[in-house]
Amino acid sequence: MNRKKNVGWVVAGVLSGVLVMSSMLPASAAAEKETEKAASPAVSKTVEGVDAPYETEASAGATGKHAKTQWEQDEEAKAAKEQATKPTRTWEIQAEYLEGRFFNERHIDDYNIHIYRKYRDVNDISVWYGGTLSRSVGYTTEDGIYRDSEAIGLGPSLMLRWERPLVGKLTGSIDGTGSLMFYNQAHPGDGRAYGFLWRIGPRLIYHATGKDAMSLAYLFHHSSNGMHHHNPGYNGVGFSLGVAHTF
Repeated sequence: MNRKKNVGWVVAGVLSGVLVMSSMLPASAAAEKETEKAASPAVSKTVEGVDAPYETEASAGATGKHAKTQWEQDEEAKAAKEQATKPTRTWEIQAEYLEGRFFNERHIDDYNIHIYRKYRDVNDISVWYGGTLSRSVGYTTEDGIYRDSEAIGLGPSLMLRWERPLVGKLTGSIDGTGSLMFYNQAHPGDGRAYGFLWRIGPRLIYHATGKDAMSLAYLFHHSSNGMHHHNPGYNGVGFSLGVAHTF
């Protein structure tokens, strides 16, 4: 009888120990998992031999940040360099009125529009090319004969500008231009339907921004076809307004 009781107590003890151990196992596993997570080092990745911090999608979404890789940084730097070295295009439009002067028998005024694009700089001189549209009004009285000298002209043009800084955003220049003009009729009267328009004079340029400028010039001009015969050239002076923009 006593022997059976002892066996029962042993069996009961074994079962109790098993139950206790089974109840402790999940807690131990969870504890080990937390311990391993706490002891694990921060994750990093290497891009082209440089260690860079790595953010998982979960952490990036939580912080609202995106970790840039070395490749992305190199691409941004490359794009910035290309933008800085990108060639610029500077255009200038000039509108002017030139009053006929210095000839008693040639009374012709010019209303001109010039459009130029900057080609290059040579030391302090800039080279521009473009075109000229001209509207001439007036008449001549050579040999006592009245000749109408109204005409419309169009042709290519070249400008050389010597520019120097003055004060602040203001610079000064000397502009010299030449245009080959083709007219819709003989101009002036008793002339030819082509000629040359030469202009020269000082210009004040105000650089409002790094890309925009406005200018005012006082110019002397001479128009003629360069021939010994049928060359009733004429001169004049006037003002020119200019607007420039760099793209």
